[in-house]
Amino acid sequence: MPRFFLHLVLAGRRRPDPEGSELPDNESAVREAIWAAKDLMAEEFRAGKPLIRDAAYEVALDDGTVVATVTFAAAADYG
Repeated sequence: MPRFFLHLVLAGRRRPDPEGSELPDNESAVREAIWAAKDLMAEEFRAGKPLIRDAAYEVALDDGTVVATVTFAAAADYG
């Protein structure tokens, strides 16, 4: 199973995912990024912070190839 990394891009800075996760395919990795974005937005909201909508997760493979970018704005509007 391939390993995918969800690198957080926030305020112009990239925060690499050091561990990654084994997922069956790109589609599963994108879904994981959507739920990770929703979870982080909810956590920040519960802490009384402004809603993060200008961040994104870069979904990357082991070799660094970015296969998708999931913006927090798109994740907020998803399902």
